[in-house]
Order: sequence, then structure tokens, then C-alpha cells
Amino acid sequence: MHAKKRLMILGILSYVIYAIAATEIGPAIPGMRSELKLDEAIIGFVVSLQSLAGVLAVFGGFLSDRFGKPMIIALSLGIMGVGALMLSSLPLIWLLGAAFFILGVGIGFFEASINAFISEIYHEKRGMAINLLHIGWGIGSTAGPLFMTLVILSYGTWRLGYFVIFPILAAASIMFLIYTKTISSHVSIKDSKGGSTKIESSIVVRFLPLMMIAFLLVFCQLGMSNWLPSLLIDQGSSITEAGLTVGIFWALIGIGRVIWAPFVDKFRYWRVIFLTGFGGAALMLLASTSIPVQVKTILWASSGLLLAPAYPTIIAWATATRPEAGGTLSGAVYTFATLGSFVSTLLVGLLFSSLGSTTAQLVFPLSMILVAATSYIFRNLGIGGDIA
Repeated sequence: MHAKKRLMILGILSYVIYAIAATEIGPAIPGMRSELKLDEAIIGFVVSLQSLAGVLAVFGGFLSDRFGKPMIIALSLGIMGVGALMLSSLPLIWLLGAAFFILGVGIGFFEASINAFISEIYHEKRGMAINLLHIGWGIGSTAGPLFMTLVILSYGTWRLGYFVIFPILAAASIMFLIYTKTISSHVSIKDSKGGSTKIESSIVVRFLPLMMIAFLLVFCQLGMSNWLPSLLIDQGSSITEAGLTVGIFWALIGIGRVIWAPFVDKFRYWRVIFLTGFGGAALMLLASTSIPVQVKTILWASSGLLLAPAYPTIIAWATATRPEAGGTLSGAVYTFATLGSFVSTLLVGLLFSSLGSTTAQLVFPLSMILVAATSYIFRNLGIGGDIA
């Protein structure tokens, strides 16, 4: 098998393992609350530290540009393993908070380095490669909650779910470092090491439009994931229908990335984001009108098929423009995406409680219209040029 293909498979497998570790928390929260005698506010804050640590992704990306992406990928998987081991054994709440933060640091570093690494290897087809890489997230994020649920039902403890994933993360860390070094002679890997490539401090500012696209996109996607069931139930949907809507939405994102992957590089990156932004917004606006709730759920879920390639394409756009700073830019994209998730959780909840579900739901199509407009306005203003 071609060395590039082997690296892609290794990247996808690593992505699956990472996604399992990142998404185990949902089913674990009730047991965590019961064991530690915590209320919802405290457990919510502790768990949110995992997401908050994602803002350090830009630092992890900078390190990957300086010291080599395979090394930081391996390091990030090891950091996640340490976080998982701590979660499986530490009894005090403040230590669990530290464990979630460490796990989140590993996640941020991994996102920054793995996306830049695959983009660099498949530099001629970055958009396709990164979209295929993100299929691993779909598989792992589906398996993570199911795995934790099975562990809890079988053994009665959430801690075992993190303990089991620890040696897998450790093995993945060692395997990635050894394997990439073994076949590096067969693949062009141009990691900047030891500061051989100067990365100016203003680079993230220059690429701020792309960062804002990432912010708005994840604002929409994770805002829908967190709040759409509650909004639909408030509008007359059943719990089952509301839950299935979000599940199908994410499933269609995974399927959509497979469908879109061969076309992303041919369409140009800004055009893919423009089309998915306005197409997704159109479906969401239709879903927000006074139509039967069953039709609403179909339209909301179907928007995932259009939104599917947007996030990987943002990373491809950034790394194609400045390959030598791919890790830094990939990390910055993830940092802004994390902030988008944080803001959407707060803002949609505030609008829902004060103005109702009918108004709160409109922030999702509005954010996607802004995604499309930003990609069009800045398509040729120094953040992509002909590459984009």
C-alpha cells in the first residue's frame, strides 16, 4: 500500500480514538454527579474545562510548526491518555477538573497538528484529504457515548470507560511517532523544526476572516447540537423526534464529507463554503417557518448534508495559503471554533429564555448567511488568492 495511504489510514484511526475519548463524557455525567454528590452547575463547570482548554490549540499548532507535526501528534495523544488515566482514578473534584483540562489540551494540540500534517502530505488535494480525515470524528463521536454507556451498564462505573481508553491512546501515541519516522523517507514531510521557518506573530490577525468563518460555523453546528432538541420540543416535537433530528444531522455530516470530498479542491475552497453556507441557511430558514413539526425536523437534519465539508475546507484553505504555518493556522481555526461553541451555548440559551424558541432558532441560519458572505467578500483579499 502506498505510504501516503497508510498515513491517511493511521490519521483516521487516530482521529477515531481521539473522538472516542473526547465524547465519552455525556453518559458519564449522571454517574459522576451521583458519586461525587455534585449539583448541575458545578459538574457543568468542571466538564466545560475540557472545551475551555481548546483555546490552547493555536499554541499546539505553533509547536507543531516548530518541532514537527508527527511529534506533536504523538505528544497530544499521550496528553489525552494522561487526562483519561487521571479521570479513571482521581477522587477529588478539583483534580477531575484538572484532568478534564489536560484532556482538552491534548485534544486542541491534536486537532491543530493532525489536520496540518494530513494537509501537508496531500498538498495537491488538501480539501479532499481533510474531509476524509474528519470521517474519523463521525465514527469516534458515535462510538464514544455508546462505549461509555455499555461500560456503565456492564460494570456500573463510568471510570472504567476512561481507564480502558488510556492504553489505547498511549499505544496510538507510540505507534504514530514510530510509524511516521519509519516511512518518512517515502513521503514528503516538510515540517519546520528548530525554528528554521519564521512565523510572524501577526499571522492569525491576517487570517481573521477565516477564523471568524470557523467561529460562526461551529457556533451554528454545536449550537444546534446542544439546543435544537429543546427548541423543537418547545414547538411541539416529541423527545424521540427531537433526539433523532440531531442524530441524523451529525450522521449526514459524516456522509456529506464522503460525498463532497472529491469536489472540494475542484470547486475552490471559498466557493464550497459559500455554497454550503447559503444552502444550509436556506434549509434552516424554511425549517423556522410555520410548517408541521415533522417537516421541520427533516429540514433541520438535512442541513447537515450541506454543512458537511465546511469545517475541513476552512482548514484546507488556511493551510494551502501558508503551508509553513499550517499547524499554527489549524490550531487557530480550532481555537476560534471552540469559542464559537462556547458563545452559542450561552447566547441561544439566553434568547430561548427571554424571547422564545421561534426567535432563538433564527441565530442558526443567520450565522450561516454570515459564513457564506464572509467567504465571498474575502475570497481574493490576501487569504487564499488563486489557491482558494
